[in-house]
Amino acid sequence: MPGAQAALSRRSARPPVGTAYSPSTDEALERIRGLLQAGQTYGIGITFEPDGQGGWKIGYKRGMGGGDLASAYDLETAVAAAERPLDELAHRLAENTRDRA
Repeated sequence: MPGAQAALSRRSARPPVGTAYSPSTDEALERIRGLLQAGQTYGIGITFEPDGQGGWKIGYKRGMGGGDLASAYDLETAVAAAERPLDELAHRLAENTRDRA
């Protein structure tokens, strides 16, 4: 995940005092943080991978399996697109757990 960490570092770097910055940067970081926290809550690992074409793929890992959640031309868009599939996956996992009990 070095690529994702570098991207987060670039996005989280604050400009010098007195310069303007886009509030969407803070919002994007909050969404990334929220996605990671949701994954932790659900027991699902979240992966961030540059797609080699300037975009990002976001996936998940659980046990020995995993898959894709979303991909997009930038990290912020990919994170927004991954939120719903992650929630749906967590819902299915919860249903499966209830069914087995």
